Amino acid sequence: MKKKITQNIIALVYDFDGTLSPCNMQEETIFKAYKIDKDKFWAKSQKLVTRFGYEKTLAYLKLLIDDPVFRKRPLSKKKLKESASQVTYFPGVDDGYFDHLKTFMDSLPEVREAGITLEHYIVSSGLQEILDGVSIRKYFKKTYACEFDFQKGRPVFPKLVINDTNKTQFLFRINKGKFKLSESINEHLPEADRRIPFRNMIYIGDGITDVPSMTVIQKAGGNAIAVFDPARRVPQAVKAMVAEHRAEHFAPADFRPQSLLVKILHQTLKKIIASIVYRSSADRSSDWVRRHM
Repeated sequence: MKKKITQNIIALVYDFDGTLSPCNMQEETIFKAYKIDKDKFWAKSQKLVTRFGYEKTLAYLKLLIDDPVFRKRPLSKKKLKESASQVTYFPGVDDGYFDHLKTFMDSLPEVREAGITLEHYIVSSGLQEILDGVSIRKYFKKTYACEFDFQKGRPVFPKLVINDTNKTQFLFRINKGKFKLSESINEHLPEADRRIPFRNMIYIGDGITDVPSMTVIQKAGGNAIAVFDPARRVPQAVKAMVAEHRAEHFAPADFRPQSLLVKILHQTLKKIIASIVYRSSADRSSDWVRRHM
C-alpha cells in the first residue's frame, strides 16, 4: 500500500532583489567589480528589449556575456560566488531572522505534536552563481535563479532563465517535491500526494514582477505578503497588490523579531499550523470510521 503523504511542511518562498535585499544583486556584485554604471547597463538591456524584441531577463544575461567589458574580462563561477560577500540585506535578514522563526515554531506545542517543519526557498531572476555564495544560503532548502553554461571557465549561454511568469514553474516544483529540472511537473499528481500543498505556502515579494507567483499561490489557497524598502514610502504598486487581492498583507521589509512583517508571519504561520492540525485530526477520524464500519 502506498504510504500517505503527511503534508505537514510549511514553505516560505521569497523573491530576492527588493525582498531580502534592497538592491539588485548584480549591482552590488558584478557592477561594483567591473565599475559599471547601473543606469547605463539597464538602459542598454532595455534597448535590446524594445528595439530587438529580447525577453527582459535574456537581455541582461546576454550583456553579461557579450558586452565588451565582459568579453575582455569574462565572468566566472568563482568570481560570482566570491562577489556574494558584497550583497546587503534588509534589517534582520542576516541577523537572526531565520533562527527566530525556528525558535518561534519550536515554541508551539502543536508544531511538535504534529511534526510540522518549516522550509525556506528563493525563486529569483538574479544569478544562481551569486546566490550560491550569499551568507544566508545555508537556511534555504533550495534556491532557483538564472544560470549560465560555463565552458573553459567563461559563460557561453544561459542554461536556465527565470522571469516573472515562469517563476510559477518553480512553485509547482516545490508543491510537488520535484526539485530537479530533469523531473517533469506536467504529469497529474493528486492534491493529497503533493509534498507541500499551496495552502501551506507563504510567498514574499516586492513588486509587479511577483504578481504571477502571488496569484498562483493565492488562488490555490496559499498566502502572499508584499514588502517594500523601509527607507521609502509605500509604493503604489504594493498598495495595488493588496487592493487587487494579489497579496493579503503589505509591510516594510524589516525582518527583525518585533517588526510588523514578522508579526504578520507569526499570525500566518499559526493559521497554517491550525489548518494542518485540523486536517490531521479529520483524517484520523475518517480512518477510525472506515476501520469500524
